[in-house]
Amino acid sequence: MKKSSLRRFLVLAAAMLCTVLSAQSNSRTPAVVALDPAKGSPFNDGVFEGWGTSLCWWANRVGYSDKLTDLAVDAFFDQTKGLKLNIVRYNIGGGDDPSHRHITRSDSNMPGFAQPVRSADGAFEVDDDGIVIYQYDWERDKNQMNVLTKLLKRNPDALVEVFSNSPPYFMTWSGCSSGGAGVHKDNNLRPEYVPVFAVFLADVVKHLREDLHIKLNSIDPFNEPSSGFWGAYSNKQEGCDFKDNRLKSRVITELDKALRYRGVRDGILIAAADETSMDLAIDTYRALSPEAKKAVDRINTHSYSGSRRAEMQALAKAEKKHLWMSEVDGTGTLGGQAAGDMGSPLWFAERIITDINGMMPSAWVIWLVVDRHRSDFNRMERNNTSLRGAYWGTGIFDHIEEKLLLGKRYYAFGQFTRYIRPGDRIIASSPSTLAAYNRESGKIVVVAVNSTANERPVTFDLAAFDRIPAASAKVIRTSGPVNAGENWNEDIPAVPVRDKKLSVQLAPFSITTFVIE
Repeated sequence: MKKSSLRRFLVLAAAMLCTVLSAQSNSRTPAVVALDPAKGSPFNDGVFEGWGTSLCWWANRVGYSDKLTDLAVDAFFDQTKGLKLNIVRYNIGGGDDPSHRHITRSDSNMPGFAQPVRSADGAFEVDDDGIVIYQYDWERDKNQMNVLTKLLKRNPDALVEVFSNSPPYFMTWSGCSSGGAGVHKDNNLRPEYVPVFAVFLADVVKHLREDLHIKLNSIDPFNEPSSGFWGAYSNKQEGCDFKDNRLKSRVITELDKALRYRGVRDGILIAAADETSMDLAIDTYRALSPEAKKAVDRINTHSYSGSRRAEMQALAKAEKKHLWMSEVDGTGTLGGQAAGDMGSPLWFAERIITDINGMMPSAWVIWLVVDRHRSDFNRMERNNTSLRGAYWGTGIFDHIEEKLLLGKRYYAFGQFTRYIRPGDRIIASSPSTLAAYNRESGKIVVVAVNSTANERPVTFDLAAFDRIPAASAKVIRTSGPVNAGENWNEDIPAVPVRDKKLSVQLAPFSITTFVIE
C-alpha cells in the first residue's frame, strides 16, 4: 500500500472510530422527552376510540370452528385479557360468480348475500330497466358472522364498521368480484348499478341492525379504490377500482340516500375512502363533489405508503371530519439480524407510533390479526408452523390441532392495546414513543421502542402535568426470542417519579410500557 493510501486509510479509520465512540457516548446520554397533555388529537373531542382489526379474511376461515372462534375471542377481544381490541371491521362480501375458481387462498373467497335470480336457461332475470333481479341469502356468511356475534357477546360495546371490497359480481363490467378488465379495469362498477350497489349496502346494514340487533358505528363502501391493484380473475381476493372521483362521489351520495330511505342513516357514520396511502386519501377527499364531502362523516385511510401524515391530520381537522387509520400491516423489520425475533415486532411498533403521532387519528386498526393458517388445504398451509421471522398478522391458526399460536408481534401489539385504552387521550411525545393521558383518572401511559443493540436511557419530563397520580411507574416489557424472551413481562421493578421526571433505561431491542396509575 502506498504511503498516501495508507494515510487516507488511517484518517478514515480514525473518523469511523470517533463516530462509533460518539454514538456509544450519545447512547449513554439520556434523551429527554417532554410529554404535553395540552397537545393532543383534534378528533373525537380528543378522546381515543380504540384499537381494532378487520375480520376478513380470518373470521371467514375460522368461524366454522367454535373452538378456534372462542380462542380468537379470548386472545383478541376479551376486555380483561389478551389484546382487548374494541374495534372490528366486518367485510360485506360482494360474492363472485360461482363458476369462478381463481381465488387460491383458503380464507379470502368471501360469500355474497345478494344472489341473482336466473331463468330456466341459466340467464339472469332482469327488470324493465335491465337491472338484474336478486334476492338475499342471509345464511351465506355464517363463518364471519359466528365470530362477530361471539365477540359482541363478550364485548357489547365494541365499535363495528362494515366495509366493501367489491360490489357483487353481477353489478360489475367484468362479471368478476376481484376486479375489472380492459377499458373498464379502472372503474369496474357499471354506472347503472351505482344506486343498486348503494341499496345493497343499505340492506345489509338494515339486516345487521334490525334483524341481528348489531349496533353499527360506520360504513365504508370502498377499499383502496384508487390503488390500481384490482384485476379480474386475481388469485388473491375481492377488489374493485373506482379511480374516477365522480364515480366515488356518486357511490357516497347514493349510499347516503339509500341509508336514509331504509331508515338506518341515524347513528351510523359514512367513512371514505380507505385509500392505500395517506397521500391518496388526501387527494381523493379533495376531489369529491361537495355533496359527497357533506355526506362523509369520517375519513378512513390506510398507511401502507405515503408520507403526508401531518397534511392528512390538517385536512380532516379543517373539514371537521373524524379520522381513523383503518388498515395497515407488513413484513418490515428493524434492528438488523441482531434483533432476532424482535425485528418484525419493532417495525410494527414503530409503525403504530409513526401513524398515531403523525396523524393523531382516534383509532388504529391492523389489517388482520392472523394471516396464516396451518391446515391440509395446500402445501404452504401445511408448512405454516414457525412463528419466527417477519409475517403479516400476529400468529397462526392451527386447524389440524385446533390451536391459536401467538407470535412476538402479538405481544408487541399488546404493549399498546392493553394499556392505552378507549377514553384516554393521545398526547405529544417523541418519534420513538407513544403517550396517552386520562383526564378523569390522571393515568399516564408511555410506550417506548428501542430498536438498537444498546441499552438506551430516556427521561420523560412530566412538568406540563398539574399532578402526577403516583410516585412510580409500573413497567411492562416485551423483548427477546419467541420462546425464551419476555412477553408482557410485569416482573420488573417499578421506576420512581422524581421532581416530575421519569428516568428509565430501555433494554436493547425492546418495547416497554410505563404506566403511572
